[in-house]
Amino acid sequence: MHLRKMWANIGKSSYPIYIGKGVCESIGRLMRDIGLRGKCAIVTNRTVWDLHGDSVEDALLSMGYDVYVLRVPDGEACKSLDVAVQLYEELINREFDRSSVILALGGGSIGDVAGFVAATYMRGINLVQVPTTLLAQVDAAIGGKVAINHPRGKNLIGTFYQPRMVLIDIKFLKSLSTRDMRSGLAEIVKYGAILNGDFFHFVKENWEKILSLKDRELLYAIERSCRIKIRIVEKDERDERGIRALLNFGHTVGHALESAYHYSKLRHGEAVSIGMCYEALISVKMGLAKEHVYRELVHVLEEIGLPVRLSDDVNLEELIERMRHDKKTLDGEICMALPKDIGEGIFVNDVPIEVIRGALRI
Repeated sequence: MHLRKMWANIGKSSYPIYIGKGVCESIGRLMRDIGLRGKCAIVTNRTVWDLHGDSVEDALLSMGYDVYVLRVPDGEACKSLDVAVQLYEELINREFDRSSVILALGGGSIGDVAGFVAATYMRGINLVQVPTTLLAQVDAAIGGKVAINHPRGKNLIGTFYQPRMVLIDIKFLKSLSTRDMRSGLAEIVKYGAILNGDFFHFVKENWEKILSLKDRELLYAIERSCRIKIRIVEKDERDERGIRALLNFGHTVGHALESAYHYSKLRHGEAVSIGMCYEALISVKMGLAKEHVYRELVHVLEEIGLPVRLSDDVNLEELIERMRHDKKTLDGEICMALPKDIGEGIFVNDVPIEVIRGALRI
């Protein structure tokens, strides 16, 4: 097993990130190495548990952990107050205390709800993120944002809570569908498009190898994505300086679209792909970016097989209204991370509604 290790240096909340193939087999030892002991609740869903549960549980039991499995619904359905309350009940009934561990085993939705519960149960207990999807490995599990949804918007109820450790095992990705791999690739494209032009061109040239799970290209794409995100989070952990907001490229339109579809029609990465295209077009219309930026981004996303346009069934005025409830909105003004060039972005505090409306109509 070749293990790569990096650190998220966030003061007292710093934590290691392990990346490798087969690294999950060492999870119990790695957790003990950072001082975690005792009870461990694995928060997961039935689909993930059937695929990966036995190996994770065995690795924990072999190191003396008391393991409890807490199952939640699949997909975005798990990110609700009702599910959070059910998890609190389970933890209370099993007498979990502040020295205990919650281990999030699954995609971004599981990481979000498990993280939210870890952050709020007894004002915070140990959290370990073990993401099993490409999207979660490069984005959702890194950086400490945890949240649940509200009917009027995605991730409206949440906080910042850093894990004690993140473990990324690319063996988990073998069980993913091509659609889910493409969804994760959307977030990888995002990092390059808004923050690193060289990485964007790497993904442009190697997306087929990443999609087909070639170890070298896949590990590089994951590690580079994590490093880009970590460096941003280290500078602006709580979105207070506007730097971290650049990571939301594609997400203003994307989150509104997911919410409009009640989190059922599109994968997160698919919504972000559409969002990036329209937000790049908005940047062109505002005179911030040249036309080629928009066209190159659309071309790469289309080649990967991701959606780049809104469906005819989308109500544009409803979509704009949902954008007004986005977390980044300030004083009623819609804010967006917009590209100025490939690899260079800017956060704009007051994107005109008419510009947004005009772009969405194309």
